[in-house]
Amino acid sequence: MFSRILVAAFLTVLSLPAYCQSPPAMQTTAVPDYVLYDRFLYRVTWFETQANNLKAQGKSDAFMRSWMRLHAGLTTQEETTLKAVAADCEAQTSATMSAARALVAAGANPSTSSQVQSLLSQRQQTVQSHMGQLQSAFGALRYAVLDAFARKIVQFGAGPAVPAGFVPKPPAAVVPPK
Repeated sequence: MFSRILVAAFLTVLSLPAYCQSPPAMQTTAVPDYVLYDRFLYRVTWFETQANNLKAQGKSDAFMRSWMRLHAGLTTQEETTLKAVAADCEAQTSATMSAARALVAAGANPSTSSQVQSLLSQRQQTVQSHMGQLQSAFGALRYAVLDAFARKIVQFGAGPAVPAGFVPKPPAAVVPPK
């Protein structure tokens, strides 16, 4: 009996370090700027789409139309520029991604198809070009304010890594997270 207690105590002491260790730290991977801005510019166009839907229903669209300006601290001119750049970027990236999705639906492997990879690269270049347009239009100081706002409202959840260059967009009917 005493030997069983001694063995149990010995095993408990040996396993104690395993219980006292903290879980492995989650490694955070930096999200590339073009991925962040792809989501941010989509969100800008999403608010406009929702405002248009409200207006079509005869409801007030003022809240949706002014949300970005009020929360980002933009001037009316900056808001207009942001919305124009976002709409242009969204139109171009949507067309690119539709072509990529069609190739994948036809059986192309996204990780090995040179056509799909070319379209994903084109999407990245499009977003980066529009980021440059915003930087030029806003100037360094005001762009830094916009950048801080974009990083604040665009959150990426923990989960499996997204393949390089491919960021699925939520459906238009889904409310973006705050």
